[in-house]
Amino acid sequence: MKIQLTKTKTIEVKFPGGSSKSTWAKADLTGVELCSGESRGAPAVRIAHKKDGWHVLAAGFVPPPNGELPERWEDTPHQPVWELPRDFQSPAAAIAVNSAMGSFGQASAEAIIHEMTHGLDANRKESGSSQKPRLGVKRASGDTPTAAPAPATPGHKVVLPSPGIPVSENGRRFTIKPFAEAGFHLAASMPEFQALWLSRLLPEGRRPTASSIQLAESALMASVLLQPEFLAADGSALAVLVRRDAVYFAGYKKGNPVLWRRCPGVRGYAAMREAVCRGLGVGEDLVDSVLEDSLVDPRPALDPFLQPVMEQLDLARAYLAGKHSLKTDRALLLGLPCGAGHWKHVAEESIKMQFVAADPFDGFKIGKGVDVADGHLLLVALGAAIAATEVKS
Repeated sequence: MKIQLTKTKTIEVKFPGGSSKSTWAKADLTGVELCSGESRGAPAVRIAHKKDGWHVLAAGFVPPPNGELPERWEDTPHQPVWELPRDFQSPAAAIAVNSAMGSFGQASAEAIIHEMTHGLDANRKESGSSQKPRLGVKRASGDTPTAAPAPATPGHKVVLPSPGIPVSENGRRFTIKPFAEAGFHLAASMPEFQALWLSRLLPEGRRPTASSIQLAESALMASVLLQPEFLAADGSALAVLVRRDAVYFAGYKKGNPVLWRRCPGVRGYAAMREAVCRGLGVGEDLVDSVLEDSLVDPRPALDPFLQPVMEQLDLARAYLAGKHSLKTDRALLLGLPCGAGHWKHVAEESIKMQFVAADPFDGFKIGKGVDVADGHLLLVALGAAIAATEVKS
């Protein structure tokens, strides 16, 4: 879905789905994750499609832009120009961003309209005063954007746009994608000034050209679309996606999303490591060894962390079975740096579900000299590239 940012600037927003295609609009592109919090730089992956399948041409961490994602309109004139290292200079690039002011998720049409209309009264009052109207709302970095009820606004009615039609309300860019399953919508939004800043980040007329802007959660959801397990199941699968600070569940039916949910009350693998440190009294430098070796049983420390995940996963499985007639006793497990064996054991024991612990680069041919040992840190960048392979210029 193309979004017209200015008279001459257009950017594409891609939702996960439709991976069963055998042709791609782009066969050589780079995915990069911004604002990841990774000290080594911005995770980046370059993939290319050749006669014998998908290849990883480059992977690693690149120096981030010399500037920060703006939190207000006044910061947008301070625009850095970001040139990627030579190995990542593909014809096109997909940028996935972690923005505290962005939102991505499954929602009803009513909830989307509520978020779109939030703040219209305030904007109207401010624009009627002597002050210049300001677009966008600054949130502290730790705040989580939530959909607020729409205020009563006589004479102004916002209608859910047609599929694929981007709209701008209250200084934000919204894109809504209804999928084949009745009542299932994915919605993405971010402040307009952030979308504009991102679209201008890569230099004009030089490789790579920015072809897609995505929120990190959307790229994460797309990261499974080329997994052999996913393709073998004809695109019908349940995935558990683990990040440093969160755990997500994603459900797919015939290649299209039918579930996206953050596991409530559960943090990601950083919290898992903390639980082992605290519960077993080991140092941070030994946590991975404890989780991978069988000499020490970490289950007493892990169980309080894992049981809520399993309970919520069982609910997600029941939702897919009841709402979408999608029954499964297997789940893809991605993004976990260590300890997958313990996750498998707990899942089989507590909810009778089999975990398939996958490498993000399963099914890819790795280029000579390319290091994908830290695949879990490259998951979002890879997903951004995968999603953008179907983006037409």
